[in-house]
Amino acid sequence: MEITYPFAKVFADNTNRLNVFFLHDTEHSTFQQIGEIGGGIVDFCELDFSAVREKVKALETMTVTNADFEDVKAGFYEAVDLLKDKHPYVHFFLNSEVVRTLWVSEKSIGEQIDYLQFLFHYCFDLQIQYSEALEFCLNTQMLTEYTLSERYVMFCNLHPDFPKHMLRSMYGIAPMAHGRFDTSKLIQFDNPGEVDAKAVLQNIHRDSDYSVSLWQYFAIQHLEEMLHLEFMEMIKRGIRIKRCTLCDRYFVLADKRKRDYCDRIYKGKRTCKQLGAKQKFHESVSDDIYLVQFQTIYNRMYSRYYRMDAWDSDKPTNKITEEEFKAWIADASNARQEYRQGTICGEDFLVRISKNIDR
Repeated sequence: MEITYPFAKVFADNTNRLNVFFLHDTEHSTFQQIGEIGGGIVDFCELDFSAVREKVKALETMTVTNADFEDVKAGFYEAVDLLKDKHPYVHFFLNSEVVRTLWVSEKSIGEQIDYLQFLFHYCFDLQIQYSEALEFCLNTQMLTEYTLSERYVMFCNLHPDFPKHMLRSMYGIAPMAHGRFDTSKLIQFDNPGEVDAKAVLQNIHRDSDYSVSLWQYFAIQHLEEMLHLEFMEMIKRGIRIKRCTLCDRYFVLADKRKRDYCDRIYKGKRTCKQLGAKQKFHESVSDDIYLVQFQTIYNRMYSRYYRMDAWDSDKPTNKITEEEFKAWIADASNARQEYRQGTICGEDFLVRISKNIDR
């Protein structure tokens, strides 16, 4: 498939960072180093789409004619811009898709609107899909009896289309030194004609381990491709996630140090890490018998939903439906939050999460 602007060139090196050139058109590009790997997906899964959903829902109720098509186009751009500055690449890829659809598409007005409505709903569905993928494959607090490779294989068995993504890779000259992307050698310029190409190439190759500093990159044109690339890098590198003990949102475990709190702002200007360390009732999971019991019950419910209790065996299962599982998870997560905040006691917490687990 032909690559068209806008798109991104993504270089991965031996650090836990993605080096991304966002190519807006043939003459304009921006560079961003995204790290740690996994942060993009985690932030995407925790992104609040409520305002975007409302905007898209309002656009769906409009009866569109040629006369008011400009208003509809403006509405879709406004929906995209609600995500501006909230995520390093979600806004870029969604905005790129809107630009391609509204300015260079051969579709009719009705087809353009239908496609953009589909695009936003597909984005919402991707959030659900990758939240499940993160929880199933990489959450250190769940399914601990399985290795990462076992969890990934089981997830792909449950979602056979997931591993079938095709990413387009190419080669390009890049400033790499000893396997790492050297950002100090990047040259920002407004007019390509004013660049001394020979000097630039000499500078790039000076510390390269190869005759030509030629490196593979991925040409990413859609949000789904970027999410899949980052997720697979997480799997390959063994980058795990955890839920913050205070705000209950995912965060990336960048190293092997024990962490219970994320760096997000929780109240005022204080982060979860700053507040959590000073609150006695937020004990670590390993020290709290009620949270340990929660994990045990959580894993049991996962087993019933995904039939993991029958993996590699022929014994019957006590399976629950997706609707039953999601309803239980929603109530159990709320109960966990209330317990951590001291609203309910440990015994009440166990009563809440133990409902219907053995039926």
